[in-house]
Order: sequence, then structure tokens, then C-alpha cells
Amino acid sequence: PGPLTPELPLPVHVLDRIVPGSRPPRTRLTGWRFLIRSGDRAVAAAETTLTADGWTFSHFFEGPYIASTEHALRQAEAMKTHYQPRLLSIPELYMLALWLHGDHQAGPADSTPAATDLLVPLAPAPPGIAAHRPRREAGRG
Repeated sequence: PGPLTPELPLPVHVLDRIVPGSRPPRTRLTGWRFLIRSGDRAVAAAETTLTADGWTFSHFFEGPYIASTEHALRQAEAMKTHYQPRLLSIPELYMLALWLHGDHQAGPADSTPAATDLLVPLAPAPPGIAAHRPRREAGRG
């Protein structure tokens, strides 16, 4: 009930073809995700996609990643180092992570993870990966 407000647009990147020891990983910007807030909490998310006319909302959804994203963002805000928050989808691992990018000058489409960036797996995380435990990007794989 009450008004719904889209907030906190996060660029959504996808990391494909994880191959240990190969070239550095690259990602691609696939959209933007907005948390939909009702009162003091996020209740859903809306995602955009790029069309010939620009970015447009493509779908809305609910589920565990909403609360998990909020939790990870609160963790990031409490850190001494400031990061540029992004979402990173890793289809090969069936995983979504908050990508904390250290380069504040980078545009949202810049897609090279730095070794000092942090990845915070969102819950539910795949077996063997602890949700909400930040890891250096260099430690992935």
C-alpha cells in the first residue's frame, strides 16, 4: 500500500565465459535495476533494457534478491573505502553479486573489473559461496 518510488539505479553487468588463466574478465552492461520502495523498504525491483529509443523498463520482479541487495548496499556504505555500486550477474555460477567498483571516474558502461574491486555475493548464493561476504575480484575463480 502507498506510493511506490523507483530508487537507486544500479548498472547491471553480465560476466560470461569464466575461464581460469585466460584473458582478464570483461563484462557487458545489460541494463539498469531500480529498487522499488514503499515506505522505508524495497518491495520489488524494475529493470531496464536498451531499445532503439533508449533505456526503457522491461520487467518488474520480487524475490530474495531485493532484500539481499539492500543488505549488501548497507554493508558497502559502512566500509571506509567508497565504491561505485553495480550489480554483476554470473550466469555460469547462477550467481548475482553487488560489484563494488573502486574507480569513481568510470562510466557505468566501463566493464573491466579491477583486482581491487569487491564482489559481494547476494543471497541466495550458490553452494560453497558465502552470501554477503565481500571478496576481492582478484580472488574470484
